[in-house]
Amino acid sequence: MCRHSRNKIIACILIALVGFIFQLSLQQKMRPYAREGLYYQQWSSEFLMQTVSIEDLRRAPLQTLSHLHIQPPALDVIRAALANIWNTPDPYILLRNVDRSLYVLWAVLYGLLGAFIFLWLSQLTRPGYAVVTALFFLAHPAAIFYATLLDGTLLSTVLILCAYYFLWRLRENPQKSIVAFTVAVLALFFTRSIFQWPTILLFAFSLLLLRVPRRKVVIFLAVCGVIVGLYVGKQYSQFGITSTSSFTGLNLEQSIGRRVNYMGYYWNYLNVGNKIEERGTALPEVLTSKRKLEGTPNFNHISYLALNSQLIHDYKERLAAASFGELSQYYRENARLYFEPSSRYTRHVIVDRLFWRDFYDRLFSAPVLPLLFLLAVIVWGFRAQRGDCLAGIALALPGLFVFLVSVLFEKGENMRFKFFLEPVYYIFIASQIYAVGELIRRKATTLVTSRLDDGP
Repeated sequence: MCRHSRNKIIACILIALVGFIFQLSLQQKMRPYAREGLYYQQWSSEFLMQTVSIEDLRRAPLQTLSHLHIQPPALDVIRAALANIWNTPDPYILLRNVDRSLYVLWAVLYGLLGAFIFLWLSQLTRPGYAVVTALFFLAHPAAIFYATLLDGTLLSTVLILCAYYFLWRLRENPQKSIVAFTVAVLALFFTRSIFQWPTILLFAFSLLLLRVPRRKVVIFLAVCGVIVGLYVGKQYSQFGITSTSSFTGLNLEQSIGRRVNYMGYYWNYLNVGNKIEERGTALPEVLTSKRKLEGTPNFNHISYLALNSQLIHDYKERLAAASFGELSQYYRENARLYFEPSSRYTRHVIVDRLFWRDFYDRLFSAPVLPLLFLLAVIVWGFRAQRGDCLAGIALALPGLFVFLVSVLFEKGENMRFKFFLEPVYYIFIASQIYAVGELIRRKATTLVTSRLDDGP
């Protein structure tokens, strides 16, 4: 290993450590303001619609995880592992221990996020610039927010950044191994419901555009196809769905303006329309329990599948009946929400007290963020060489897909979905700013040298 590579690895480790320590220090300082002395945002991991009961994960982890239909399993796999490590008899103490451990794990991810930003930028710019830029992003209030939100947002963001980085590496050298990229794509499938089985084909198309050898692309499709196919087959066999999530109907209905109290709506549905006795008595508790530990409804209940089908049916009818003007209004509103500051998702004990929040919120929201991104695209276009066009399309496709899903198929949490891509946006913009700065510096140096050569 050369000295340059060794220094880069050391810098990655140091940035990750700085991020980890900074995150835990913030949490410690703000703990007196936290709900129940623990929660920096209003929800525990148990409260979330997309998680199952911590009691089920402790009592029967394998059975519970094999009967998930509401969301991909990654977050509950982590919660199940922590629940069985702590294995506390009191479920309320168990939940606090698990959530406290999640804060530590997410602090590790927060540090890794900064390290990956440095790693990528250090290959596009000077190391000093990459260090400052990575640390600047770690101070981003949204990064701090999602490092203390006990859902899978930060995990998804880090995995998307990893997948993008490995895809970019293949652009630089199509002969490189695709193992890391394949692992990142599979991890996304099991973590975030945006990435359903068709996205495997999208990633394969990007690989082809990057001129990755077809044999490697076939291997990528075969490995992902088998693993993803087995899981989708399990979902269809158990639940009659070909997706990792049965929230499809809810998201689609909300995307075209239907906003109702789904907690209350679902409670009523469970109490009036629950027919699980007709399905037999052999179902696990994760499919039959109406409520979770904190009293919130269990959306992984078997009855929710019928409700999901009804919501999808209602969405199709509403979509067919809506005029072009109505749909345009819905999607414009979704796009407006998408470009809201991602740190404003909910109130937050730490982020609400950061004096630098307003500056970052303006920088990472409309109109500044889309304008900076557009200018970066223009700069990249002027600098692009022959053959860069296909590579640019290959790299843009996954991000464009995530953006479109975040706008067309969701309403209400769009600004949270924006954070999935914020590190990628940030790296692209920062690299183009650096390129412009270098161009100006070279022009200035050339001008000064020319004048010195001309003499007095």
